[in-house]
Amino acid sequence: MVSYEEEIRALQEEISKTQYNKATQHHIGLVKAKIARLKERAVARSKGGKKGEGYAVRKSGDATVILIGFPSVGKSTLLNKTTNAESKTAAYDFTTLTCIPGIMEHNGAKIQVLDVPGILKGAASGLGKGKEVIAVARNADLAILMVDVFTVNQIGTLRKELEEGRAEHSNNGKTHKD
Repeated sequence: MVSYEEEIRALQEEISKTQYNKATQHHIGLVKAKIARLKERAVARSKGGKKGEGYAVRKSGDATVILIGFPSVGKSTLLNKTTNAESKTAAYDFTTLTCIPGIMEHNGAKIQVLDVPGILKGAASGLGKGKEVIAVARNADLAILMVDVFTVNQIGTLRKELEEGRAEHSNNGKTHKD
């Protein structure tokens, strides 16, 4: 049986050997998504099957803003243009796999802006990094929903996932602020 680590290494090697171009960008995005899923499983197994929620993000500044959206809608680009952060950008999905913080200064206020992995339909029930992203969103002061202007109903799907994540959070015996 191949371990998660060995499979992840093999996929990373495949990416390093694949020349990036328009014909291969979709494949590379799928391989990166598979690597992310394998890393999640490896972490879940190391924690005895229990999945952790959220990323270790230390709040800083006067307010925290999270950029939420589907993959490849420009979250990392906006973070890079408005803050001191350097989040990797590329023309394929799932370039961002962790939470990337940046600080934006506006009228004397320091605002922490968080770039998180893109979420998909089904994120609230655990698809991709959805639960972790929603956990970070619960602690933010403001969420900016970013969408592709040419894709229908992304805002509705994002709102639904956030609402379901909130409902699931409160149903686990925890409280939340409205």
